[in-house]
Amino acid sequence: MAASDGGALPSIHVYEFDTDTAVRRVGTNGSTSTWAAHLTDAWSIGQNPNGGYVLAAAVRAMSEALPRHPDPFTVTSHYLRPAQPGPATISVEIIRLGRKHATVMAALVQDDKERIRVLGTFGDLAEPSGPNRMEATPPHLPPPGQCVRREEGHVDGSTIGSRVDILLHPETGWIRGTPAGTASLSGWASFKDGRPADPLALVFFADGFPPALFDSLEEKVWLPTIELTVHVRAKPAPGPLRGRTRTRFLLNGYLEEDGELWDSADRLVAQSRQLGMLFRP
Repeated sequence: MAASDGGALPSIHVYEFDTDTAVRRVGTNGSTSTWAAHLTDAWSIGQNPNGGYVLAAAVRAMSEALPRHPDPFTVTSHYLRPAQPGPATISVEIIRLGRKHATVMAALVQDDKERIRVLGTFGDLAEPSGPNRMEATPPHLPPPGQCVRREEGHVDGSTIGSRVDILLHPETGWIRGTPAGTASLSGWASFKDGRPADPLALVFFADGFPPALFDSLEEKVWLPTIELTVHVRAKPAPGPLRGRTRTRFLLNGYLEEDGELWDSADRLVAQSRQLGMLFRP
């Protein structure tokens, strides 16, 4: 349909992340709704879709089930088994619908097997106001052009590097094959197709950096996530994100990783903690 002045209507850009996390409601039964999704192989680490990408698809269904509380404030995901590229069903149960917050649970299922279980509290990030106190500052990073692009070739079959730019601090030893001996990483993060960051993107990027432990180990290891919690603190300003991750303890083969995401206005916009397991391929 032509515009009223005779010109063409402006086109609406469709970003890869939105296409690949799209969900469609297929049923409702009381406080529970069912959503169809299709996980692609374009966001994979090794042979499996990245955990943050799978979580983002589930969080999108949770958000769309809550029109008055669209933004994730906190989400905790337990990874029961690896997800696979292909169709998925997401069941969303509204546990409590309050004035400011809603508590909701989701289960993502493929081939009759539950892959992840998510519990979240949602609200509206445009509403909160109150006092602020900061005891940390954003990571100091050189401009993106002076940082080192994370290469995914060291993990066979990885494709996520075609979708996102993770540009690590040039002093990151692991990326050069000479680990620095400290379990901390920092870098820039953005979508390659220019999609702006929003609360859903923060959920994804909270699991988008390589494990901090990589820069403290000489050997090649695999670090699957058992549990991931993301706290979304604010809607990010336009521009690339800056991330920082750290691991302090590796005990009996299990490790924690703490993460921060900061926006271009030097605001903390997300925090994360995950429990992972180390094993040798």
